[in-house]
Amino acid sequence: MEYPELICTIGPSSDSKDKLLALKKAGVDIFRVNMSHASIDDLKRFQMIAEEINIKIGVDTEGAQIRTKISKGKQITLKKNESFTIYCIPNKNEESTLLSLYPESVFPLIQVGQLLRFDFNGAVAKVISINQGNIQCHCLNNGVIGHNKGVDILNQSVFIPDFTEKDINALEISKSLGINEVFISFCKSVHAINTARKVNPNARVTSKIESKLSIHNLHNICKFSDSILIDRGDLTREISIMDIPFAQRGIVHVAQMNQTPCYVATNILESLINGTLPTRAELNDIVGTLEMGASGIVLAAETAIGNKPILCAEIVSELMHRYRLHKAGLLFADLDRDEITDDEMKIWLNRQQ
Repeated sequence: MEYPELICTIGPSSDSKDKLLALKKAGVDIFRVNMSHASIDDLKRFQMIAEEINIKIGVDTEGAQIRTKISKGKQITLKKNESFTIYCIPNKNEESTLLSLYPESVFPLIQVGQLLRFDFNGAVAKVISINQGNIQCHCLNNGVIGHNKGVDILNQSVFIPDFTEKDINALEISKSLGINEVFISFCKSVHAINTARKVNPNARVTSKIESKLSIHNLHNICKFSDSILIDRGDLTREISIMDIPFAQRGIVHVAQMNQTPCYVATNILESLINGTLPTRAELNDIVGTLEMGASGIVLAAETAIGNKPILCAEIVSELMHRYRLHKAGLLFADLDRDEITDDEMKIWLNRQQ
């Protein structure tokens, strides 16, 4: 296997045969199906396309994570000091917008006085009381709660199983479909890796490093995984964002010590999710990540919901190509290479026709 590799996530921005073919042409090696947002039927459909156009699909589990469920609409907007309720019983009134959590097993773990954070930059709330399982909260800021977003219980760890029922189903179906690339979300220990291999003995397991426990058990996770993936976003839920640059360097170093390939994700080309051009800092971050010894780059929101999924893949592929030249001492050997197809980017690169 030649490194570095490019992995991208399939989503609404790339959910078609034409887009997947274009991403393949742009240099994507593995196409990741995130089961936090995709259905089992989506997984089956993507594998049918994969077989038709000869691409490699990987299944990414939901994993041990608390998520929101909103009965109607995509988000709830809250003001500071506003009270709201998290309902443990699914809402039967389709006219109301009610908030719940998934998996349901998390409700007994939540206690009065705890602080809940919704998504990375969403609402932060304090649990005021619990009545018949329903959780009354007091919002501490002006914030938004989106549907299917991660929820953190701040400054407290709670046990959540490594896999959801949907995950086990997805792993079983993946095995039957011949999908052997498996990404384990929130991998905390070797137990999760062994569980995935029991379901699919042919699995090539990539363990995602997304929590303090992942870091504490990093040597063993590296030893028993085929590769690891640093999710800088979810890792920020448990460690300071100021520590992420150093955590990345340390994790890559441990992976190298164990001869375990290591991929890096999150904010790779954040500017291109809603914008039209990357920043210089983003390009430097990609090259710096490769220089640290990362085995590849993972595009998530950039290709799943971004404005320019193809351009994102082209940029990373081009930087990987130039990095290989740089390592070989041939930095300026390919100055006229013209692999970018986006018109706006061509102008920025002085490649306009």
